[in-house]
Amino acid sequence: MQEHLYKFKTMEYIYINRLKDLKEKRGWNYTGVNISEINELQEKFNIIFPVAYNEFLSYSGNFSTVIKQGHGFEFLEQDQQDAQKWLKEYDLENLIKKPFWVIATLERAFWYFHLDEGDNPPIYRLDTEYYEDYPNESSFGKVADSFQAWIEKAIDYFEEDPENQ
Repeated sequence: MQEHLYKFKTMEYIYINRLKDLKEKRGWNYTGVNISEINELQEKFNIIFPVAYNEFLSYSGNFSTVIKQGHGFEFLEQDQQDAQKWLKEYDLENLIKKPFWVIATLERAFWYFHLDEGDNPPIYRLDTEYYEDYPNESSFGKVADSFQAWIEKAIDYFEEDPENQ
């Protein structure tokens, strides 16, 4: 694991350049998460985050204006616990078959990626509260082909909103 973490410390941003450009253009003053804190979280959970997610956390993981769902770094451990609690509460524990990491939550829905799907993994969503009533793509499924695409889709929504002009 240490080799991957060190590699991340020295790499240029690949996947979040559009977010970086927008932040600079708008003059936003939010901060990323210290690399050592990201590494500590990975070690605590004995996982390795995809490169795209590491980039996001290190650049703007404490807050990002374009992402409407709750996603702050300080809440990530609680988000993991909440997702597990909701899966159990709604008897959906067997719905997600592979190890995953929750990146954002909103009410009883969460966005996540599988930990084994590469450096820029697809993003999925599960609305635990409404899955039983709507067991289809509106409550469970892939919402973006990659983490980068998910961020860029959020940027598109942000830029299309007249209130953000």
